[in-house]
Amino acid sequence: MAQNQFINVTVDAGAAKKADNADHRHVVAPGAAASGDLTLSFDSAKFTTLNLLKSAVAQVLNIASGQMK
Repeated sequence: MAQNQFINVTVDAGAAKKADNADHRHVVAPGAAASGDLTLSFDSAKFTTLNLLKSAVAQVLNIASGQMK
């Protein structure tokens, strides 16, 4: 199969100026395709449990943490 689940995020315009992540007001919504500023997309036939998805996302965050300030 192919990626068939899309979760799109549009970043809060003022997020970079807010010290507390709890104040971030990102817009998050399911979608039919990639959109916004960030998209998590996956193949639901391969990612069948939340634990499996969390494991993959943790690895992505680990790589991203080395690329960002």
